[in-house]
Amino acid sequence: MNVSQLKTATQAVIKIVGGVEASACITRVSAAQLSNYQRRDNPLVVPVDIAVELDACAQQPVILSVMASQLGYTLLPIDLGEGCAATSMAEVCSTVGATMSATMKALADGRIDQHEAIDLAHRLNNIIRVTSIALQDMQSLAYPERSKAATPDDAAADVGRSRTRGAR
Repeated sequence: MNVSQLKTATQAVIKIVGGVEASACITRVSAAQLSNYQRRDNPLVVPVDIAVELDACAQQPVILSVMASQLGYTLLPIDLGEGCAATSMAEVCSTVGATMSATMKALADGRIDQHEAIDLAHRLNNIIRVTSIALQDMQSLAYPERSKAATPDDAAADVGRSRTRGAR
């Protein structure tokens, strides 16, 4: 387990939520405890239930995606619903571009070290996520009859195909 990655993700999600005081209002722990979870000199890491609450409030799996990545997995939203094709495609372009820039920077010295590899692995997981979302958006535009003609039996097969924008 890479504790520093979890600490960085915890810092990021707490910032998104609005700081430790705001985060304490939505979790079972105090602001002081949340501060400990993000401090590198403190061995405590955020518990899973707190991570889920913070990520849910941030409307993105900041901490949970780091946990999944450390296990060799990536997260994809279950609810992929109606989306904006232009926004999805722009996010794919932006994510791929940022990953390529990070790759070129990592390769500047002729090799990719462990920290650079960890960063690139997270970026590649994010590419998979945003590309999956864009693919669903494009398929809903290309095949609108699939979503309109769905029967109750199709609902089980369609799990994971629709999402809200906040589920990223």
